[in-house]
Amino acid sequence: MDLNLKVIVVGVILLPLLGGCSDFVAPTAEEAISQPFGTGGPFDRGTTKAEILEAWGKPDHVIQLGADELGNTREEWIYHGRLPNVPIDYEYVSRTKHLYFDGQNLVRWKTDQPPEKVAAAQE
Repeated sequence: MDLNLKVIVVGVILLPLLGGCSDFVAPTAEEAISQPFGTGGPFDRGTTKAEILEAWGKPDHVIQLGADELGNTREEWIYHGRLPNVPIDYEYVSRTKHLYFDGQNLVRWKTDQPPEKVAAAQE
């Protein structure tokens, strides 16, 4: 193999490896404690209602949000945190989760802040 071909092969192999590292953002200490192992989102976008029901069971509340322009039912499912004083946010053990659906698929979610953060923000 001549030198030019070796340089091209090495470049093709290394280029994706070097480019893939640029989007990484290290978590803060608080995020690492409250959301271990990158558990910031409870599910991936596109997860179906059936998959969520299988994993977490029935939500505590379901709020009908109407329909989108295609006629898909929009809903908010709320799972209340069971142990609000636990510092680790895993599933909905300590923080209330709001899951938003268009039709059968999850499109976004929101996690409520712990009570002490809400109180500190209001002061």
